[in-house]
Amino acid sequence: MITELQPLSRVLLPVDSLEAFSRAIPLLGLLIRTMKIEAKHIDLLHVVAGSFLRDYMKSINIAAGEVPSQEDIHHLRKRYIDDVVLPLMSHAGELLRKETAGLVPGVLMEDGDPVKIISSVCQKGFYSTLVISRRNLAERSEKLTGSAVAGVLHRHAEATIYLVGDAPTPTGISVFSRTLIGIDGSPASKNAVREAGILLSRVNSQIEKVLLVHVLDQSCYYDEDGVTCIQAGTLGQQALEEAGNLLVAAGVDPAKITTVIHFGKPGTILAEEAIGCDATLIFIGRRDRSRMAQVFLGSVCTDMIQNCQERTIILTS
Repeated sequence: MITELQPLSRVLLPVDSLEAFSRAIPLLGLLIRTMKIEAKHIDLLHVVAGSFLRDYMKSINIAAGEVPSQEDIHHLRKRYIDDVVLPLMSHAGELLRKETAGLVPGVLMEDGDPVKIISSVCQKGFYSTLVISRRNLAERSEKLTGSAVAGVLHRHAEATIYLVGDAPTPTGISVFSRTLIGIDGSPASKNAVREAGILLSRVNSQIEKVLLVHVLDQSCYYDEDGVTCIQAGTLGQQALEEAGNLLVAAGVDPAKITTVIHFGKPGTILAEEAIGCDATLIFIGRRDRSRMAQVFLGSVCTDMIQNCQERTIILTS
């Protein structure tokens, strides 16, 4: 049985390093204040991934058959939690309390592979929202393969992913100022519009522009279903109109909504449009696709994440 999750009703924030967590705090605080999310619906998660064994493993001769005993593992894990994890989570909680005037989140600790654990906790805990940020150079480079962010994206999850931009929003500018929403008429795209409407309707005074963008893919020239480019363009226009109507129905000021259709590779065009309009927030639908399919077919989400690293991107399923 699939439970429909209400947007921004329950939030999970993985904590791996204080530097990455600190970049997520302003956005998280803004979401909490805008949506009036209660503390009981917000959890911080740290995954103990086995790094506490790294130094110990260097000190033994694995080739000779030396392995750590269960007692050694238990002792090393406890020391790691006491010396590293508990102080990290305490500092993270304090940063969140300062940002939200006293909100005290729940704290979770799990053992295992970070990607698998984050995905599992998110699904089993019925979290509507996952707030994450890149933590290392690999995840900030043009190659996303192998990063924790990529791992989470490649796993099925109902939760909406808020990927925090690497650059802070300039002082005096609201993160809601210039919002770009990728429109393609898919269920995931419609959910992106829905979530954007829920947020933006509460901050109309902070909005400068809401840009709805549909990209007519060049594949329409050889569509096997017989859909011509003219027909595809008509469908795109209909999708834009439907998206605009959904936003207006949610309470977004129609005077601030602009629509545009482009032709080309969707991921590339959307990234160029986001940079061109200096978008402060980007919403796109995330379609489930295997890692192998990503390699051969590409992904709009991957293109956006790689080319718009300074901007916060919201990925809905």
